[in-house]
Amino acid sequence: MILKELNLIGFGKFNNKKIELKEGINLVFGENESGKSTIHNFIYGMFYGFVRPNYRRTMYTEELDRYKPWDSDRYAGIISFQYNGRQYRIEKEFSRTSGTTKLIDENTGEDITYRIDNGSRVLQPGVHFFGFNSIVFSNTISIKQLGCKTEKELANEVTDRLINVSQSLADDISVQNALSQLESKMDEIGTERASTKPYGKNLRAIEELEREKKEILAEKDVYESFLAEKEKLNDELLNKENNFKSLKDILRKIEIYEKAKKLEEAKKIKEEIGFLEKNTAELSSFSNLSMEDYNEAINLTNSISHYNNNLKENESELEETKKKLTSIEADIKDNGSLNMEEITNDYNQYEELEEERNNIIYNKTDNTIEFLKRDNNEHIKNVSKYKILQGVLGVLGIASLMLMLTVPNVRLYLSLLAAILLASFVFFGSKVNKLKGDIREINKKIAEFEENERKRELRLKEIEFKQEELLKKYNVRTKLEFKRLYDKLHIEHISKEENIKLYDELDKHKKSLIDKISELKVELENSKNRLEEIFLQNNVRNLDEFRSGLEKKNLYEKYMKELEAKKEILDKVLGQSTIETLLSELENEEVDESVKELNKQQIQEEIERCANTISDYKVQLGRIEENINNLEERISKLVEIEEALERKYQYKGELETEYKALELAYSTIEAISKEIHDEFAPDINNKVSKLIKKITEGKYNKIKIDDKLNIKVENPLTGSLINISDLSGGTIDQIYFSLRFSLIDSISENKLPLILDDCFIQYDDNRLKNILKFLTEISESRQVILFTCQIREKKFLEEIGADFNFISLS
Repeated sequence: MILKELNLIGFGKFNNKKIELKEGINLVFGENESGKSTIHNFIYGMFYGFVRPNYRRTMYTEELDRYKPWDSDRYAGIISFQYNGRQYRIEKEFSRTSGTTKLIDENTGEDITYRIDNGSRVLQPGVHFFGFNSIVFSNTISIKQLGCKTEKELANEVTDRLINVSQSLADDISVQNALSQLESKMDEIGTERASTKPYGKNLRAIEELEREKKEILAEKDVYESFLAEKEKLNDELLNKENNFKSLKDILRKIEIYEKAKKLEEAKKIKEEIGFLEKNTAELSSFSNLSMEDYNEAINLTNSISHYNNNLKENESELEETKKKLTSIEADIKDNGSLNMEEITNDYNQYEELEEERNNIIYNKTDNTIEFLKRDNNEHIKNVSKYKILQGVLGVLGIASLMLMLTVPNVRLYLSLLAAILLASFVFFGSKVNKLKGDIREINKKIAEFEENERKRELRLKEIEFKQEELLKKYNVRTKLEFKRLYDKLHIEHISKEENIKLYDELDKHKKSLIDKISELKVELENSKNRLEEIFLQNNVRNLDEFRSGLEKKNLYEKYMKELEAKKEILDKVLGQSTIETLLSELENEEVDESVKELNKQQIQEEIERCANTISDYKVQLGRIEENINNLEERISKLVEIEEALERKYQYKGELETEYKALELAYSTIEAISKEIHDEFAPDINNKVSKLIKKITEGKYNKIKIDDKLNIKVENPLTGSLINISDLSGGTIDQIYFSLRFSLIDSISENKLPLILDDCFIQYDDNRLKNILKFLTEISESRQVILFTCQIREKKFLEEIGADFNFISLS
């Protein structure tokens, strides 16, 4: 078989990813998380569909959900491969509920899915093309990352496959299944201890029949005693039934007497009811009068009186308010000759001008200017003094320089003197410059202060002019006269404001009174209308007539209550009967006065006790008759029980014979299975030993594998057997790889692909080179697909000159 192309339409991280594979070695390189294991699981899923093996119902592995597409709605793939010279294609949709699998013969384009249908709900093409289930696949031709050790189920699967190969049997025959079926059959028959199985059930049935037979033989005396007791109870029952009939006759006479008394009492009550019905009929016209309407009429009458009083009071108060408004109206219209707002503004302006004038006079700067001029004169004197000193120092410095040129002996001292004089010259020069700057600043400030003084003088004159204008406006000469005029006008203004305020309040009150009077008139009219409406509804003309009618209504209601009470008493007296019924029932009956002293309840209790006794006798007779019938049935069943016992004993012998035959078949098949395994075990041991010797370069050459695939290695130096768990991780991986590869040749004649996923991580470079050489050799007859996350496999394959197909997932 050769895998040709993988098309991951939607699988895990891949979307429409195509990978072309070739014969020989295919090296698939990718770093961790690049999707190598995803591609490996894609191959497994296409052939086996992520179905758990060896389950009666379809169960999926967790990989079905793990590889749902990341960014695709379609969870599907296609795999193309060559098998026995023909081209095939598997198309698969992965889904728990609607998954499908199609197998296409690409040579003809025919859908041949039906040819490999094994009856499972999920089609597994791997069972058909590889010749084994997913357990063998995952432990032989397909080895996943860090999965070198074998699963426990593999030993049983391999045993079945070897037996099939040795006997050329069909693939679906399994020794384990046969043994399991024999065990199941024996388990179905069961043993003496298994009480729920056929053999145990049959034994329990035999025991039960023997016990029942013994009981029936012991029950004849009991049967005869039941017959005697039945006869005695029948006599006692007859006496009780006669007594019961006599008591029932006495009770009937009492009931006739009670009916007669009831009829007499009912007639009397009926007469009283007639009298009450006559009175209620006469007063019924007053029954509709309303107490609520009467109370409302009283309230309306009081309200009408209250509204009339309020109306008179408010009309009187309105007249008084109108008079007050007329008296103060003339004062409000006199506005005076002067505007109060204008004089207030002018007076406030005069005050502000006065305050500004005082501030100007207070803040005069004459003294400050004098101080600045004095400081300026002092600075001018200092400048003249420093300039004279600077001139002297300059002359001395020049003289020193000239002496330095003419008198060499003292040149050093003269140079030092010249330096000191020059420094002093510079110092006083800087002092002069600073003083000149200060003089400029002082002159600037003096000019500013003088300009400000000039402006202040001009402002004082403006203020005085404006104040004179304001005094002339109001024909006064001084501020005091202005103040007196302002105060007088202010007082008059306040008085007028108060009158205006009072006028407004009275005017509002007048309007309020007018509105209130209008509302009172409306309320008064509404109350009168409502009162007339109530009188009309109750058919009365005034309150007195209304009150009298209500008294008659109360009398009517009293009679009605008495009437209802009498009717209830009559109903209680009559119960379910009527007067007519009682008359009919007593028409042909004689009333026996002698029973009036008897206690009806005692008679009823005696009848009940008698009935209970009769019932008890009948129940006892029923049980006795049932026991008699049961005993008769059981005694008659004795023959049936003996016949049933004979059948049960015969069935017991048949089950024992069948169980022994099954035991013999089981032991025979088990012995044959062991002989076949013993025949093939040396072949597998030999193949594994040769392969491990080759890939370990002769370090280990003898391997022992038992029927459970437990492995031990022979120490080449001592000949002792070493448990595989005592070896290094790399050596263990090599041995398990050798076992898996040897199993492929033993259980399948087809050259199936070998799929390896990072299986050589624990190998050192030497081991890796050896295994790659081996894979190169077998790749001539078998396709190898090697997934790796390391680049060293590519490097070593190139070193040994192998021809391989390199596929990078980066």
